[in-house]
Amino acid sequence: MTKSIVKHFIRKYVLNSFKSTINTLYLPIVIICIFITGLVASRLATAQIEENAYKNITDTIFQTKNYLDYTLSDVFSQLVSLSYDSRLMGLLAKEQDEITPEDYIPLHKNLQLIYSRYNSILESVLIDLNEGDFSLHNSEYNSNPAIQYEDYFRNFEEGSENFYWRNIHEDTIFKGDSNVLSTYKLLTFDNTSAQGIVLFNLREDFFEGILSRSLIGENGYLTLISSDGIFESKVLDSRYKLNKDTLSKLQNSEKEQGQFAFENENNKKMIVVYDTIKTNNWKIAAIVPEEELLSKVNYIKHFTIALMVIMIVLVVVLTNLVIKLMSKPFEKLARQMARVDENYLILEEEMSGPEEMKVLHNGFTDLMDRIHHLMDQIRLEQEEKRRLEFAIMQSQINPHFLYNTLYSIKGLCDMGLTKDASQMITALSNFFRIGISKGSDVITIQEEIEHIRNYLFIQEMRYGDDFSYTIDVNPEILSYPIVKLSLQPLIENAIYHGVKQKRGQGVITIKGYAIDETIRLDVSDNGNGVNEERMQVILDELASPYQEKNQVIGIGLKSVNERIKIQFGKEYGLIFVSEKGEGTTISITIPKQQGG
Repeated sequence: MTKSIVKHFIRKYVLNSFKSTINTLYLPIVIICIFITGLVASRLATAQIEENAYKNITDTIFQTKNYLDYTLSDVFSQLVSLSYDSRLMGLLAKEQDEITPEDYIPLHKNLQLIYSRYNSILESVLIDLNEGDFSLHNSEYNSNPAIQYEDYFRNFEEGSENFYWRNIHEDTIFKGDSNVLSTYKLLTFDNTSAQGIVLFNLREDFFEGILSRSLIGENGYLTLISSDGIFESKVLDSRYKLNKDTLSKLQNSEKEQGQFAFENENNKKMIVVYDTIKTNNWKIAAIVPEEELLSKVNYIKHFTIALMVIMIVLVVVLTNLVIKLMSKPFEKLARQMARVDENYLILEEEMSGPEEMKVLHNGFTDLMDRIHHLMDQIRLEQEEKRRLEFAIMQSQINPHFLYNTLYSIKGLCDMGLTKDASQMITALSNFFRIGISKGSDVITIQEEIEHIRNYLFIQEMRYGDDFSYTIDVNPEILSYPIVKLSLQPLIENAIYHGVKQKRGQGVITIKGYAIDETIRLDVSDNGNGVNEERMQVILDELASPYQEKNQVIGIGLKSVNERIKIQFGKEYGLIFVSEKGEGTTISITIPKQQGG
């Protein structure tokens, strides 16, 4: 059983044609090879790009660190040289009134020389002894510096060299416009209470320039991290900043260099690569969003996938092109024969390929020609049959109506109401005059309205005060054509199935108007209406073939709908709208078109 199913599947889907055989057996192998090749190439390229990205950042960190190390070491050596100057220590040991110009002029010149030589990095320099008893300084600002010793000597550690570095902070001494970084030396003299400070304030913009010079992505940046703070090279979005835990990890790390990843408070995965500046043991770190660092990796992945898709598409297209050239004659004939139906019975005349294909094509073409002629003949016969059926139906309706009307006229004559009888005869003659209309199936809306006026007059004479009617037709549509005797069955339905089933006087309303390029003629009654279930039966019978017998709608309504569709097209005809207890409206829709 299983083998037979497999064989059936192979015959139907694998060996069904040249195209299916090659597509099923050959293409999957090629596609798998392309997929494996693309996957391996993508993995290798991704690994190489990741390695290069980390190496580039590491090189950037290394170069920036070396430059800062060299510059800061040079500045720091000046601070050391100045701090250990014997003249400075001599000043620290003297009282204020003992100090002479000869004591500090050489120091002042040396301070000026240092400031002028390193002006690109130094914001200001200061020597202060004994809390302002003696002070030398150089700065861009002309204010008198005021230094709070407790802010600095708080960090004093016994046995240390008393050299300190301070990360970015406000310049409270010179009251400058920008923040500064500082390196300073705390001076003490033997066991005395004498104290002093040698302070170099470093420019913020110098470090910004150095750190911002290294481009590591749109949202990547370099930063200087020390135990007392962090210097960021640019204004950052909070999404890319270091969190407290990561900052603390870098500040307390004993490793000189390394790299790691972390996820910040905004769920952004960040990469950190760091190294250590030997001059002051600060960490210089590169912080880069992983998505930017590996953006080229994602690009390679997407490019590889796109390339694989393109190659697969090319293979499929080229393979199918070759198959098409091989099987073109057979497929061409098969497509032509598959398109044949009752509406399309034509094959292309030209046919290339083997002689047998031409013979088969010509034989099938002759068969289609004969079928086409037969179907045309059947279509004409059916059309003529339907017209004859409508004519027979009309011939059956008119004698019945004529009999009832003549019987009513006889009654009027018997009662001596000769004037009413005369009016009724006049209306009857006009009714049949328009109904005959010289044998034409199409009349103007104006003639149709005149026809139903006569019909309604006769019916009103017959039924007395049982119902009344109003006719409201826009004069602009009176000249347009309509299939004759379209409104009479609708009004007859409104009388017999609408107002006659209602207690009290019934009202029939006839309206005619245009909607864009369509004309609507509504026949409404205030009868009992129909429920949704019966309305669905009416719509189903209206849409059913003409030959089928109907249980709800009469032959008159069916004929009107069919004749309108034959004359104007399938999109036109009757529309039923009814609600239980609210009456019924039947609408005729026809196009605006002049002529018959």
